[in-house]
Amino acid sequence: MSPRADDATRRRFLSRTALALGGVFVAGCTGREDDADQESEPVVDEAETLETDTDPDAWVDVDAIRLDAYVGGWVGAEPAHVDRVENPTLVLFEGRSYEITIENRDNVKHNLAIWNAADERVGEYATDVVADTGATETLAFTATDGMATYICEHQPRIQLGDLEIVADE
Repeated sequence: MSPRADDATRRRFLSRTALALGGVFVAGCTGREDDADQESEPVVDEAETLETDTDPDAWVDVDAIRLDAYVGGWVGAEPAHVDRVENPTLVLFEGRSYEITIENRDNVKHNLAIWNAADERVGEYATDVVADTGATETLAFTATDGMATYICEHQPRIQLGDLEIVADE
């Protein structure tokens, strides 16, 4: 075999080996077990838990909610039962009026939008963008049955939380 052919064979072997090892590394990093472990801990350092009190009795007197906006997720600030909860589930009563105020905490663009189960914005329910640390926006709306999630449209896969709509009796 000529030295040129030998070099080409060696490069091909090394290239294929690197691709194979890279695939094993990536598969190991995204395996279900690893994902489950990561989901058990908050991603945002300022958050303390992922557990939200979703008992409707805890939410009956709530009409104002405050969330801190970070690239890694929302962090609850008010009411007290969502304080330091990452991407808290918000329990809302159908037909009631609410205000959600967001505060930028990391100098990255954020907004808050309400989406339905089809991953579409519900009406015009979205705040303007807050881009500077300390900037705030407030979304005022009436809770409806079609609301499913609240998201930041700039980081929709990691900065999102569920909306649990309860029929108001």
